[in-house]
Amino acid sequence: MKRWMPLVVGALMVPASVTAFGFSVYGEELETVLSSSPAVPTVLSGPVPVDDFVSPLRMEPPAPLLVPAAVAHQHVRDLFSSHAVKGITFAPGTASLVGRGEDVRRSLASVLRNVTGGTVKLVAYAWNGETASHRCDVLAMERAGLVRDYLAQQGVENVVITRVIVEPVWGPPSAGGPQVDVLVA
Repeated sequence: MKRWMPLVVGALMVPASVTAFGFSVYGEELETVLSSSPAVPTVLSGPVPVDDFVSPLRMEPPAPLLVPAAVAHQHVRDLFSSHAVKGITFAPGTASLVGRGEDVRRSLASVLRNVTGGTVKLVAYAWNGETASHRCDVLAMERAGLVRDYLAQQGVENVVITRVIVEPVWGPPSAGGPQVDVLVA
């Protein structure tokens, strides 16, 4: 261990001596660069010519991809099956969305926004006995109108209500409630 000690001390001393020598030689330059005196501003007279200025390009948003009606129809079917529903579901006796109705409606708008060459048709359902007045057709029409208005607000064009159907028999509990079907033709 004693034989290695001079080598360790020498390894530490050599860099220190080189550093000290560098500061002594370049000390004046470092003092000038690191001085606390403020820099003298450079005053330019007149405008500065810029020869290589390139004006910025205006970026236009990309045009939306248009979706043929047949493809959109399949996307709608896939959307409903992925949510395990047959249409946009409503709470019985009301025009309030229930279950996955809101998620389906929002996703449906993004699927239908760029449909070309087709019409989005809504078929609204109600079950007999849903309302005390037995005017289930009015309730079904209100549901379809809410879906149509929402899709129109989201930029979906060519939305029409084609039918209102009042089912004579209350559906089974697994049916998920009354609905509005969406067809693309």
